[in-house]
Amino acid sequence: MAEIPWTWLAIRATGVTAWGLLSAVVIWGLLLRTQILGRYAHPMRLLDLHRWLGATALAFLLAHMALLLIDPAVQFTVTQLLVPGTAPWETFAVALGTIAFWFLIPVSFLGRLRSRMGRFGNRWFQRAHWLAYAAWPLATAHYILAGTDALAEWSLGLLITAGALIVTGLLARGFLPAPGPHRVTAIDEPERLTRA
Repeated sequence: MAEIPWTWLAIRATGVTAWGLLSAVVIWGLLLRTQILGRYAHPMRLLDLHRWLGATALAFLLAHMALLLIDPAVQFTVTQLLVPGTAPWETFAVALGTIAFWFLIPVSFLGRLRSRMGRFGNRWFQRAHWLAYAAWPLATAHYILAGTDALAEWSLGLLITAGALIVTGLLARGFLPAPGPHRVTAIDEPERLTRA
């Protein structure tokens, strides 16, 4: 264990944590859009947790990328991290992670500004949110293809559990009754709910 560089351990830890948090963001978003929890979860609490998880996932992702810049083994450059297909190691797998990162940026940015942008902000946020949905499978493929621990038992357990929860949430979103007006308002117009 003493021969393993601390950066490699930190890269693995931040990567797995970022993926786990991104999975939680998707799960909480699905809980917010469905009635799975019914009256047991107030929409504003779910929305607050969804936002917090998203910001924390992005922070761990940025830490993951920063550690790749200082790791002595592969020596990524900023360009190789930000431009898909230019990485010197596991080019395809890293490209998937890079694309997932870029898909998360618009929804994070617009999520902070949409209340100031009115209906226009809500419309653009909803469009950007579809990119965030696409980020999870890309990040998962990156984790499986580039993660050195991806096939470990604990890792397979995480992948299967998160995947099952997300599939269940997606099925619930399609088959359960649509949320009531107050839940739609919580997602589409949070400022109205905070004033009430």
